[in-house]
Amino acid sequence: MAAKWAAVAVSRDGVKIALRAKRVLAEQDVTVFTLSKYAVAGTEAIPGKLADFWGTLMADYDGLICVMASGIVVRGIAPHLTHKAEDPAVLVMDSGGRFVISLLSGHLGGANATAVMLAKRLSATAVITTGTDVKGLMAVDMLAQKLGCALVDFVGAKDVTAAILDDALVAIVDEAGLDFAGIVLPGNLFVAQPGEPLPAHQIRISEKATCAWDAGITGVQLIPKTIVCGVGCRRDAPGARIVEKLETLCAGNGIHPRAIAALATIGLKAEEAGIREAAAHCHAAVKIVPDKMIRLVQNRFDGSDFVEKTTGLRCVSEPAGYAASGFGECVAPVMKGDGVTLSLWRLRRPGRADLK
Repeated sequence: MAAKWAAVAVSRDGVKIALRAKRVLAEQDVTVFTLSKYAVAGTEAIPGKLADFWGTLMADYDGLICVMASGIVVRGIAPHLTHKAEDPAVLVMDSGGRFVISLLSGHLGGANATAVMLAKRLSATAVITTGTDVKGLMAVDMLAQKLGCALVDFVGAKDVTAAILDDALVAIVDEAGLDFAGIVLPGNLFVAQPGEPLPAHQIRISEKATCAWDAGITGVQLIPKTIVCGVGCRRDAPGARIVEKLETLCAGNGIHPRAIAALATIGLKAEEAGIREAAAHCHAAVKIVPDKMIRLVQNRFDGSDFVEKTTGLRCVSEPAGYAASGFGECVAPVMKGDGVTLSLWRLRRPGRADLK
């Protein structure tokens, strides 16, 4: 699914640049907004005042291309900033189309990469100011993004990124066996081998609920998306209840909830709002396992006449999780209660291709 972007212009020349940006960014779903007096074919008029529209833009779009003075953008978006993990990418362009400035969410939001791509296609100059990019290094949040990992410790990420910028040696301790093919690491960042002495700055890739650091270690945890949760539920089970049960199951097995790559269920439950709410809470996908696949593996697990009567299948959670994990290892067998059944499975091949 293409990212949802908005291009916003406040002048006639700016509209021309915004429309050009829309044409060359075929990978994105771009809507061009402008003041009503400059609206032409292919654009939408900003409802009311631009000052009142920034909240909608920041909340509803993955990225913004603002063809206007940077000061207008800074003042407009400032009241709506939340967190670097949630804010959209924001680019600023001049109305002459000469520069593409990455203003906000350069790494996690993809503003830096989009600025470079857009500048190349418009024969413009990309302006990138993040320290690691200027030095040709890699920030922790960018590494997390490239590996498909979750990052929740932004203080640790800041400290380790500072060490990278200072050219300190930083070890990546990969407990998940992820695929680093195609990722070019800077010289001071390396993947540690088992038993190898480690420096004082470390990045640990682990699905564990918590990571303990030895004294004197500056560290940050990246959480790989290595776990699939098989889920069955009664009709209209609340999302909050599913989340509560899932977090309890994860805690009991030492798994971080953000390690959940997907919630797997059957076609009958595909539109259950509670399952989709729980998946969104975990930043996970929803995977629907075909009934014929469930029938192939359900005899491995305990079933019930009640479930078969209501779904046509002997059981849901365990066969769905097992199949969706690529027939992986069971981390937590089925937990039942309050109309919800959950089980945890580790992806059989935990590489980046499996996490999409």
